[in-house]
Amino acid sequence: MDTLEIAGVAVDGVRLDFPSEKEIAALASAWDDDRNHQICFLRLPGFNAARTTSEYSSMIASADLVLPVSRTLSGLAAQRSGSDRNGRSCVVMRNIPIGPRRREYLSFFGPPEPDEKPFHPYLPLKTLALCLSALEQRRGSLFLVGGTMATLQKAEMNVRSTFPELRVVGRASGDYSGEDEMSIMRALQKSAPDMIVVGSLVKDAELWIPRHMRYTRSGIYFYEAPIIEVLAGKR
Repeated sequence: MDTLEIAGVAVDGVRLDFPSEKEIAALASAWDDDRNHQICFLRLPGFNAARTTSEYSSMIASADLVLPVSRTLSGLAAQRSGSDRNGRSCVVMRNIPIGPRRREYLSFFGPPEPDEKPFHPYLPLKTLALCLSALEQRRGSLFLVGGTMATLQKAEMNVRSTFPELRVVGRASGDYSGEDEMSIMRALQKSAPDMIVVGSLVKDAELWIPRHMRYTRSGIYFYEAPIIEVLAGKR
């Protein structure tokens, strides 16, 4: 099985990943290994929560990518990226396995540009666009969860317009009632989306993902609270 090497730095015990844009796109296309994958974004409050013992910290520790949104966090990572007192580099290179069905995407995206800044904050919308663009190239599929139904419909329309070859295979507003939950989970199981984007109004916020991940066999989970409103053009 092939692998993709991703640079990361541990800051106070919390791993922060720093993939290039090409590596993000390659992973979005090549993750096809019958496993679920989660992309997390960290701001300072989340970073502090990740340093405690909690369900949230367990989620961050097990996430496939942990991307800093805060310039403060990326700056701390840059400070810690040198060598320790024994001369060993503090940058940890992780080898992420790539399923054999998508290995051709590794050579397609190629290595990162040499002049790319290694430690920088990540914009969730830009990261999502990289993933959706990559998935569109192989006619991948998307499931949207979050926001009000009116906002969700507008977001879906904009996604279809921007990524016409990407298949939107399901949607669910974030304020769904308890009796609707199992029908949404059945829709996720039936549609087997390549990516599940979760946003506002969803009970448990980002923790919705690890609590519901068992309902899908494989897929990329992405959470950002206002992402449905952003996709709808409301922010």
